[in-house]
Amino acid sequence: MLDIFFTVGAVLILGFITSMIFERTKVPDVIILIFIGMIFGPVLNIVRVDGPISVLAPYIGTLALIIILFDGGLNLNLFKVLTALAEAAGFTIMVFILTVIFTGFNMHYIFGWTYLDGLLLGAVVGGTSSAIVIPLISKLSMSEDSKVVLTLESALTDALCIIVAIALIEIISLGTVNLRDTAGSLASAFSTAAVTAAIFAVFWIGIINKLFIKHIRYSLTLAVVFILYSVVELIKGNGAIAVFVFALLLSNFNELAKRLKLKGEFELDTMVRAFHVEVSFFVRTFFFIFIGLMFNIEALKSRAVLIMACVIFVILIIARILGVKVLALIDKRIVPFQMSIISMMPRGLAAAVLASRPLAAGINIQYFPEIVFSIIILTNLATTFGVFIIEHKKLKEVQ
Repeated sequence: MLDIFFTVGAVLILGFITSMIFERTKVPDVIILIFIGMIFGPVLNIVRVDGPISVLAPYIGTLALIIILFDGGLNLNLFKVLTALAEAAGFTIMVFILTVIFTGFNMHYIFGWTYLDGLLLGAVVGGTSSAIVIPLISKLSMSEDSKVVLTLESALTDALCIIVAIALIEIISLGTVNLRDTAGSLASAFSTAAVTAAIFAVFWIGIINKLFIKHIRYSLTLAVVFILYSVVELIKGNGAIAVFVFALLLSNFNELAKRLKLKGEFELDTMVRAFHVEVSFFVRTFFFIFIGLMFNIEALKSRAVLIMACVIFVILIIARILGVKVLALIDKRIVPFQMSIISMMPRGLAAAVLASRPLAAGINIQYFPEIVFSIIILTNLATTFGVFIIEHKKLKEVQ
């Protein structure tokens, strides 16, 4: 029992130290925490993940996703999001499609995989991780417009990866293609999430303002967030998007009410924001260490896996560069931050969870999980290196 409390305390101190390291050196704390997890997990086997921890994996990941997306929504301007939504969605879909297609063709022609197996791999690693991107960009020297695009991209691709990957698994298993159903599932998941979140937000902002709930606003708000996620998932919507929209509306409801000429004050209590910063720090610190604990170290021992992973990694970079170049042509405000947007490409929980789905569905693709876990490490390293170089360059320009 004492060991558990010692571990919790040590992890939180590590989280604080790595955060300070980022502030001083611009080395992102994300990769440091992941490597700490790897050292204590698969490298030294001090913490084993083949027992109770592996059972908790989906719950820990979901909790981190909820808390971090809620944090992301609280810190964005609704009207900037609405302005950038079409642009960000276009960028997200373009990069995702390019990644999936390029991966499918290259895995077929270079390594002899079937097209569908290659497309499935592309779908699994095709999206950035909101749990990593959102906390990271909050500390970077980027324009608000760039941060909005990256936040929306990471929130949208989690759903894209999951839905498209599951659809491809069904296609491979059953041998039938139904693009209409897949497109319908995506549209339904997003629209259901947005509408339900809006209803919850209107209801909850009225409750906390009209009933004057003072002392436990944050706890009750978090309870509503968890219920919202569960309800939306139950009705086949996307819970992550619902949480993000709920936080966005909650945070901007006062400004929205003024524009709609509604009477009353609907300002979100500053204590709710302040307390959530602490909770977000606690959850994300454990989450990143947990990703390291779950990493399959065997992936680094196979030359074939590393070669395949490096090819996919290059594809991810090319797809991202093409997407950013098109985005910069459309929106000139993005031009000064192109390198920052290109470097923001970390893969995380969605890819890790989906890595085992093909085998669970009876589809045996050689090296599939190992390649995915290698991509997670490579993309996080690339993001760390890119952020370090770009932020140091900006510091020198200021000096």
